[in-house]
Amino acid sequence: MLRSVHRFFRETPGVVLAIVGLACAFMVLEIQRMPVARFVSFSMFAPLPYIVEATVMLAIVAWQWARPALRLGDSRAVRTIVALLVLASTGLLLYAPLEDDGVTLGVLMTYRASTGMLVVLWGERLVSLGARRAGFAVALSCMLSGAATSGLAFFSSGVARALLGMLPLLAGGLFVAYRPRVVEEGAKSGADADGLRRSLPRFACSSTKDRAVAVGLVTLPLVCRGPMVMSQSSWMGLQGDAAMSSLIQASIGCGIVLAGLIALLVVRHVWSQSFVLVYELFVLPVTFVSFYTAQTSDDLWFLHMLIVDSTYKVTLFYIMMTPFLFPERPRGSSASVYLLASFAFMIAMRALFVGLEGALQKSAYAALTAVVVLASFVGGGLLSFMILQRQSGRREAVRAAAAEAMRASLEKRCKTVADRFDCTPREREILVLLAQNYRAPYIAEKLVVSQSTVKTHMRNLYGKLGVHSQAELLLRLEEEAENITAD
Repeated sequence: MLRSVHRFFRETPGVVLAIVGLACAFMVLEIQRMPVARFVSFSMFAPLPYIVEATVMLAIVAWQWARPALRLGDSRAVRTIVALLVLASTGLLLYAPLEDDGVTLGVLMTYRASTGMLVVLWGERLVSLGARRAGFAVALSCMLSGAATSGLAFFSSGVARALLGMLPLLAGGLFVAYRPRVVEEGAKSGADADGLRRSLPRFACSSTKDRAVAVGLVTLPLVCRGPMVMSQSSWMGLQGDAAMSSLIQASIGCGIVLAGLIALLVVRHVWSQSFVLVYELFVLPVTFVSFYTAQTSDDLWFLHMLIVDSTYKVTLFYIMMTPFLFPERPRGSSASVYLLASFAFMIAMRALFVGLEGALQKSAYAALTAVVVLASFVGGGLLSFMILQRQSGRREAVRAAAAEAMRASLEKRCKTVADRFDCTPREREILVLLAQNYRAPYIAEKLVVSQSTVKTHMRNLYGKLGVHSQAELLLRLEEEAENITAD
């Protein structure tokens, strides 16, 4: 693991700036729910800011779909505008009194839309590094942001707020300044360089069914994120004193660090067709546990925070990998289309469930939430099973094709040898079976003859080829194959 990370830093110049910048962006995205910044109330999670955020992103998705060559993150002007909006809205959120409800709502809408765009466009900037480098960068950014989030618990509220005020400046400044660079392929050779250039297997989207499966695998866990926003209220009543607020802050950071470790392990060990299945099998089942811990948050608040924050950041990690999971559009669509669409869908689900919670009775909302999460879990399980079956079928097909190719090559080699040594038809059959390392009893059963007949033909074969055993026969066939190749 450490060797892989060291190689990543060595072959990706300047990536430290991206890791620090994205880590700061992750923290800015979470400022509204950090108890060291301000007393967190559920009014901070009103549905309208989420609706505005999702609408802005979906509008950009539609624009980019119509103009495939457009990449917002490539424009320094766009990056500067986003950075300034983040700086202004976060500053107001941290330091302004915000006594007027209309002003507060406007600040929250700007904060949600701008910080979401900052994170998504950071992801777009990392796409040019390649899938695995981007994966390492996101995972390490997540770990760094988690460690810094926990570290804020050790400062007083005033110092913590001052440090948080520096984050949007750092995140935005690095966002504007960072230029992705990688070592040229020719500069490194061997397995080390190839490991970082290894791409993710993309979804097969050649048919409507394939596209539906791919979209389902990504969106079903995002649907589960919607009800989880309501579990935020389960710990808000615990902010009774500074010590408890610090402990909650530390637990948020621990959950984010855990998510970074999971993402790092996925990048290192599950960089294959099973990549997205880890997402399904982690986020969906753990979501069930979070509903239990939310009901017993007085006792299990630390576990609850671990679950909420680790699943959220793992979800963000997979969202930032979506440009590498879906096939590239023929006209060279911007990678941020899938990023923006996935992120916007998650935010839209959050807005939907916040709105439903206010519109429905408590029992009706609880029943709806249970049905949605259960349906998502079942749907994700079925899709995962389909993918596993498809992978198994492909592996079997590959093995069968390889075995068939080997058998055809072997038969060709045996035919050449048999022609050279003038073997009889029965000797030719036995030669092919001996070359496959079968013994006399099996050959006799296969050809429906006695073992003595088989052994007689074997002696004749050995005599013609000048060998005394099956092992020598196999060596002779190898030698003949080399002679054939040389000729």
